[in-house]
Amino acid sequence: MENIRFGIVGLGSIAHVHAEAIKSIDHAELVSCYHKNIDKAESFASAYGARGYSDLNAFLSSGIDVLVVTAPSAIRKEYALPAMERGINVLLEKPMDVKVENALSMIETARKNNVKLGVIFQNRFSPLNMEIRKAVDDGRLGKRILSSCYVKWYRSQEYYDSAAWRGTKDVDGGGCLMNQAIHGLDLLLSLSPELKEVFSFSALLDHERIDVEDTLTASLRFADGSLGGFEASTASWPGCSRRLELTGSDGTIIAEDDHLVEWKFRNMDEEDEKIISRYSSSSSGPADSPKVGKDNHLAEYMDYISAIRENREPSVNGEEGLKSLKAVEAIYRSASEGVRIRL
Repeated sequence: MENIRFGIVGLGSIAHVHAEAIKSIDHAELVSCYHKNIDKAESFASAYGARGYSDLNAFLSSGIDVLVVTAPSAIRKEYALPAMERGINVLLEKPMDVKVENALSMIETARKNNVKLGVIFQNRFSPLNMEIRKAVDDGRLGKRILSSCYVKWYRSQEYYDSAAWRGTKDVDGGGCLMNQAIHGLDLLLSLSPELKEVFSFSALLDHERIDVEDTLTASLRFADGSLGGFEASTASWPGCSRRLELTGSDGTIIAEDDHLVEWKFRNMDEEDEKIISRYSSSSSGPADSPKVGKDNHLAEYMDYISAIRENREPSVNGEEGLKSLKAVEAIYRSASEGVRIRL
């Protein structure tokens, strides 16, 4: 079996998580890295046995099968589009872009050139969230009542000051919702009926020198008539675990990150007891640091590589990645205009 050859553009901290995931997979290798600064490109590449480039054309011509884009959100299309036009598959960090129209352009380009477009939403692939998905798909919640998620994290002023693009509307696309809590929003939407309506408020409450929100709330209405809520913050010291709550006429699931708080259904069996025992461990603690482990990324990479080899769509393809971006756009518009927004 031939190796699938990866290249990475955007060599910040999250790129190391991607590189470590690639390194852990048989028949996958990181061969090329791109940065406008050749010293940074070569430094990153040397740590993983790859080659660094500062010439984009040479980088895209280096024989890669997949381009991994971890560059800032607003410029991801600048790398994704020319890569796909060359027949190179693309895997984008979240969010896939800051504008729906650009995301749609990438989806169309992938379709036109018959390449695989994937979006990193690794939380979908955690073992607990896979169990939650199975319970939802099996209808164990019964009629859906409430579907909510709370992402009350903390990021210091130093975090925002550490890079010029952080906390900027033009490059980052938004604040705590677009950059941090979109993972929670994607997870909630992937486990819920189609989102149909939102009403939201946003505010900048505890940071300086940024032009986006650090706190946001939204009320949600889904296609089946059920309701929900979403809260996000990067101003909530010391930071809490992400909390997901799904309730229905026949059951309730509550999880904090990968820790199970509640798993109750009208009809319980031995497998339910095993799930409760397996995932009812202690919580992961304050969410005051942007550190990310590689395990869930690795699981998504395995799915993406299988999609290439089996010539199928990745589980989180462009259309899936678009759902949370459309929701973010609607939530921001509602907060700005003070009206309910129908999707």
